[in-house]
Amino acid sequence: MNQEAQDLFAQGQRETAIVKLTQLLSAAPNNVDLLVQLATMLIQVTDLTQARQLLQRAAVLAPKRADITYNRAIIAHQLQQNDQAIALLTTILHSEYAREASYMLAVIYFEQADLPRATVFALTAVEDKNAGFTENLLLAQIFAKQQLWTQALPYAQQALKLEPDNPDIAFTAGAVLLNTQQLEAGTQLLQQAAKVAPKKYGDAVKLILAE
Repeated sequence: MNQEAQDLFAQGQRETAIVKLTQLLSAAPNNVDLLVQLATMLIQVTDLTQARQLLQRAAVLAPKRADITYNRAIIAHQLQQNDQAIALLTTILHSEYAREASYMLAVIYFEQADLPRATVFALTAVEDKNAGFTENLLLAQIFAKQQLWTQALPYAQQALKLEPDNPDIAFTAGAVLLNTQQLEAGTQLLQQAAKVAPKKYGDAVKLILAE
């Protein structure tokens, strides 16, 4: 990985970082680390076609690298090619990318309303020692979708602890708390979500609190 390009990208100089990596790859076209680094940047700026081409080349050079497979799956998911994404993610469930793969499988199955599978993979992801906000939020949302409020509660609380100002967890945790008889705290969190993200949560919060 080229640290200078990574720092530029993190500082918001995305185009400069991408140009730098492109120049480096011109001199070293088979450098797998640079291919993957540039591809991940392109994914973040939604240049999926070029990112996919880079990852396909990297996969030929290093077919066993889990990070390449994972990023190919991310692209497939963003292109709504979920069968391909699932197939790719399944191959790295026992790799160093097990948490990320389990999380993405949970996301896909949740989007497909396959809640039993979503629950299994979300539980696997959240049990990883490096699990954080996103894993806890997702599992809380999956349990909440099934109205399993007691099961959702510890994951909602953990996500809220990690990012107390995030409107997504404020909304989810608010609903969970309301349904576990913690009315005041739940109401406050729902109002917080509506205030921070009114377009996303305003109407839903009014409906919930009006019931």
